[in-house]
Amino acid sequence: MQVDSRKHKLNVGEIIPIFLQNSPQPHPENVMMPAILAELNHPGVKTKQFGNTLFELMPGKDGQGFFKAFNADLGPNFVENSKMFCVWARRVMGMNTLVTEFDDPAIEQLFKIIAMRPPIPGMGYQAFKSQSGKTRILLNLGG
Repeated sequence: MQVDSRKHKLNVGEIIPIFLQNSPQPHPENVMMPAILAELNHPGVKTKQFGNTLFELMPGKDGQGFFKAFNADLGPNFVENSKMFCVWARRVMGMNTLVTEFDDPAIEQLFKIIAMRPPIPGMGYQAFKSQSGKTRILLNLGG
C-alpha cells in the first residue's frame, strides 16, 4: 500500500508502518517499529519529511553522513521527495557526500532516475555490492 502525498499527507506514525508492510524486513513489525523509532530519536540524528517519505540523516564529519528513507508514497512522488531531500541535505545541512544501504534492487532505479535530471549541479552516485548482498550507494551531492 502507498498513499499519494498530493492527496493525503501522512504523519510519521503512519509512514513507518506502511514502509514496514511494503518492504521485506529481517524481523516482525513489532520488533522493527520500536527499533526504528529508537534510531530516529537517537542524539544527532536529523529527520525530515517530504511528501509521504521520512528521511533519516546521520551527519558525520566533514559533510559526510549516512541516510535512510522510509517511503509510503507513490513511486513518482518518491523520486521528487528524494530530490527535495538531496537539496535539503546539501543546502540546509551542509552535506557533501551521503551513503545509504538497502536490500531491494528496485531502489537503485531511483538513483538512476534522479541522475538523469539531478536537482544539484555536479550531483552523482556510485553503486557497490557489499559482501552481504546489499547495495551500497555513495551519493555525491555536487556543489
